[in-house]
Amino acid sequence: MSLPIVNIRYLGEIHSPFTGLPAELNESPNESDTTLLFVYYGDVSEWAYVNSRLAKALPADPDDLDLDDIQEGLDIEAGILIAVDTDWNGVNFYGFAPAESEIHFASEE
Repeated sequence: MSLPIVNIRYLGEIHSPFTGLPAELNESPNESDTTLLFVYYGDVSEWAYVNSRLAKALPADPDDLDLDDIQEGLDIEAGILIAVDTDWNGVNFYGFAPAESEIHFASEE
């Protein structure tokens, strides 16, 4: 089961739907929020942050995977992907899931 995607156009600060904490602090990913799984800056195709729990579940280094591969392969109860169209700065992607969620990655057969 793939992560559901919520597409929004927004120039403000993105917050975790589980903790209410901002996804970024001082223009850097908020690594202290345990519900933040990843931050991907689409305009430069860069993984700004990958949570250690998520990194352990992935079949390869995130840099070797496309965002689509991760979105389609992840199976996380209550996990969500927020795609934020920032207009002048492209689309940024934020993955969130409750801190107690188990993370599974569907292997390709």
